[in-house]
Amino acid sequence: MDNKLSKIKKIIKTYKDIDGDFWFYEGNDLIYEILDTFDEIEWENLKLDLNNLKDYEHSIFSRVILSYDTDRIVDKVDVYEIFFTEFVLLSDLDDADCLLQDIMYLKNIRKPKLDLLEKVKEKIKILKNFKETINDQNMFLFAENTVEEVIKKHYR
Repeated sequence: MDNKLSKIKKIIKTYKDIDGDFWFYEGNDLIYEILDTFDEIEWENLKLDLNNLKDYEHSIFSRVILSYDTDRIVDKVDVYEIFFTEFVLLSDLDDADCLLQDIMYLKNIRKPKLDLLEKVKEKIKILKNFKETINDQNMFLFAENTVEEVIKKHYR
């Protein structure tokens, strides 16, 4: 597992300064080739190892994982859970602010953990107070309501 994660990190580091078109047309696939070899235990270990990524790795990997074709992995992992884990771990508020646009995917987490949902809610509060946010109040209201809907569906 460590070797696979090291390969992913090396790809991200090598191409971190290249624009989104590269990632969309080529870079994502470099990482997908590695992710395709993960078994269920490696996926679980990856979720734990996310805490050890650098901020730019969180930023890139969150976008890569969100585009990962879930048909490739069937039921091994919930990519939406990983995406939102990356979202809360990301300390770069500019990047997190952009990722807020994908809040609707929160509803796609199969078995969301309450702790993760609370962390997403807290990140939304932080972003709401971020002076350089690109999001308007309607987006924040939508995000807050989305989190509440998911909590209500699974925990109330």
